[in-house]
Amino acid sequence: MLPSLAFCNDIDFADWSAYREVHRLLREEYGFQTEDSFWLFDPGGSEMALFKGSLEEKGPRHDDLLEEIARGRLAILHGGGNFSRSNTQVRPSRRLIGEGLVYLRERAKVPQIWTNHGDEGDIQNIGGDAPTYHQGDDPSSNAYILDLLLQGGVQFFWTDHHASDAFAFSANGTAGRPLLVRERTRAGHDITCFFRYRGALPKAPDAQTLSLQLTQRNLDQLVEAGGATVVYQHWCVHRDADGRPRRASSPVFPSESMKALKRLMDYRDRRIVRVMPLTQLLLECSATAGGHQHVR
Repeated sequence: MLPSLAFCNDIDFADWSAYREVHRLLREEYGFQTEDSFWLFDPGGSEMALFKGSLEEKGPRHDDLLEEIARGRLAILHGGGNFSRSNTQVRPSRRLIGEGLVYLRERAKVPQIWTNHGDEGDIQNIGGDAPTYHQGDDPSSNAYILDLLLQGGVQFFWTDHHASDAFAFSANGTAGRPLLVRERTRAGHDITCFFRYRGALPKAPDAQTLSLQLTQRNLDQLVEAGGATVVYQHWCVHRDADGRPRRASSPVFPSESMKALKRLMDYRDRRIVRVMPLTQLLLECSATAGGHQHVR
C-alpha cells in the first residue's frame, strides 16, 4: 500500500455555505474526495445538525444533510451532538441519541466512524481505556450509548487521548506506531480506535494552520515511513487575534494553506502519496493482517 493520507474534520462552527465551499475547493481545485462530519443534535440550531433538541425539531438543513449522509459525503458522526457547556438547553441521553440513530438507519445510514466532540458537557463522548468525564461507554450512566453505536454499525472511534504530534503511523502494525489500536471499555466492549495528527499547535488545528500540518518535512516523513496518517482539522474555523474561534470567512483557506494543499496534490500526482476518504483508509488498515495492536 502506498503511503496514505486522509482528513478527519470536526464540523464545529461550520454552516452549510462554509461546508459547501470547503468541499468545492478540495474537489475542484485539488481533486481530493474528502468526507466530513455532522451532528445528530444541536439545541443551538446549527445548520450542520439534523435536529435541534429532539426529533420533533428538524435542523435548518435537515433534508440537505440527510442526502449528504445517504451519499456518503457526511460519513463521520461527531459526538452524536453539540452538548458543550455553552449549549445547555438539552442534555445528552441514551434515549435521545438512540432515537437519532434509529432515524439515521431507517432513512440513510449510520456512519462507520465516531469522533468525540466538545468538552465536559458532552458526557456522551467515548472514553475508551482512559475515561475521565466520558459516560458514553459507562453502562451505569443515562448517557451510555456505546452498545447502540456498535449495533448501528460504528466500527472506528476517535477519543480525546488519540491526538498525536507524530505524523506518520504504521498502516499494518508491523513497524512503528500503529494507526489503529484496540481498547477495552468499561462496558466490556473492545473498540477500534484511530489516531489523528494534530501537531504541536497552540490551539486546535484550523484552516489557518493547515499549512503547519502539511509541511514538506511531514509529507517526506510519511513517504519514507511508508505508512499512513489521518490529519485532524477544523477547516471551517478561523481565529481572531486572541485565538478565539469563529466561522471561517472567505477565502476559507488562506494563501499558505492553499500552497500546502498544492504541495499535497503534487505528492498525489507523482503517485508517492495516496489522498483518500477516511472510511476507505480505516477499512484498508483494519483489513490488513496485524493492522492494529492487541487490546490494551
